[in-house]
Amino acid sequence: MPVLADRCQVAIKQEAVAGTAEALAAGNVVLTTDKPTWEPSPEMIERSALTKSFDSRGVVVGARMAKIGFKMYLRGTSAAPNAGNQSDFAVPFKGCGIDVAYSGANPNEIGTWAPSVTLATTYVTGSNCSVAMYRDGKQYQIHGAVGDMTLTFEVGKPILADFTFSGCYNTPTDVGLLSPTYTSIVEPPFLGASLSVLGFATAKIKSLSLKLGNTIAARPYPNTTTGFFAYQIADRNVTFSLDPEEELAATKNWWNEWVAGTLGSITTGVFPSNGTNYNQFNLTIPNAQYTKGALGDREGISTASIEGIARANSDAGEDSFSLVQT
Repeated sequence: MPVLADRCQVAIKQEAVAGTAEALAAGNVVLTTDKPTWEPSPEMIERSALTKSFDSRGVVVGARMAKIGFKMYLRGTSAAPNAGNQSDFAVPFKGCGIDVAYSGANPNEIGTWAPSVTLATTYVTGSNCSVAMYRDGKQYQIHGAVGDMTLTFEVGKPILADFTFSGCYNTPTDVGLLSPTYTSIVEPPFLGASLSVLGFATAKIKSLSLKLGNTIAARPYPNTTTGFFAYQIADRNVTFSLDPEEELAATKNWWNEWVAGTLGSITTGVFPSNGTNYNQFNLTIPNAQYTKGALGDREGISTASIEGIARANSDAGEDSFSLVQT
């Protein structure tokens, strides 16, 4: 019988010990949008045997890794966020080296997500995860995996998180689809915000993207059948892009801010303004700097296509951006 591509799901779980695969269950399933992907890439070493014939002598199958990609909309929780009541994006975020701090008192509890080098370099319940794509009766799993992520805030749509996890290859096996209880929380759209770009409160954008820019490194290890111990987040370069309408220089001089190296905050403010408690978000890039600008066009309206870096906001760092669930 055929394996149907649309009957699929993704499960992810932090590993108790980095590089040791976890058993995945219904409670580890995340609600994704769009089809997830599985990309195996074992090393193929040409034998390059020199003989009197031109015929190939085949390859040696070497170290084995794979990637799993998936997308999900961000949604909050029906009750106060805390370590025992996290949204389903929590584990994928941690797998990308983004950790959370909970604070506040009823009814103003919040979860603040920000980069964490501590989480990325912790090997007992740190960033390493076991991840699997299930497709209509088959399981495609990786372990010792860490991820990279892009967040896209597009007007009228929920926040889209696009993940790519790299990890150690597992042989696909026959495993039925899991039966989780999906959240009833509906993802809030990027509307009713109070966007501010370096102090400019009327920037008319279609989208804002934030890229973690994680450097993912393999950790070779001959004592395993895959040739790897685990994967590691080795560095990070957080960047952003946005597409505001062009303005007269007297109103907002995007170009002068770029060439002058002007620093400032970019924040969405809490949105949606008419949202439900614990299902609202606020992205802040406190120390943004433009690195590239170009003229664009959106349906005949001139735009400024801006790219930039999210700089550390303190000597200690780990504060280049924050995403608050409130």
